[in-house]
Amino acid sequence: MTSSNLCRALAFALFLLLAPAAAAQVTDSKPIKIETPKPKTEKFKGEVLLVTRVAITVRDRENKNLVRTFNYEDKLSEKINKHFNENKPYQYGDRVTIKFIVGTDKALKIKGKRGQNRQ
Repeated sequence: MTSSNLCRALAFALFLLLAPAAAAQVTDSKPIKIETPKPKTEKFKGEVLLVTRVAITVRDRENKNLVRTFNYEDKLSEKINKHFNENKPYQYGDRVTIKFIVGTDKALKIKGKRGQNRQ
């Protein structure tokens, strides 16, 4: 056996001896729990311009030039569809307060009297 082959064989043997020791040092730790923060919500007070089964368009009470359209969250969508089925949806001019997630146009809750302008 030549000296270069002998060096390779010794290096390989050394590697085999150290490899199980390195694997034995790995320990399983408990998973890190990351809590996602609750999304911030805000309220928008306005008057209804248009209501559909998918979205509501509202004009700000103070700034008449500010108009926003909100899509409904799933639970709210079911509630709005129920109002449409009863033929009692919000109408033009109804005053509402919409609770929505900041940075989105997703309405979580709508407060206000439906059909207060009806005769």
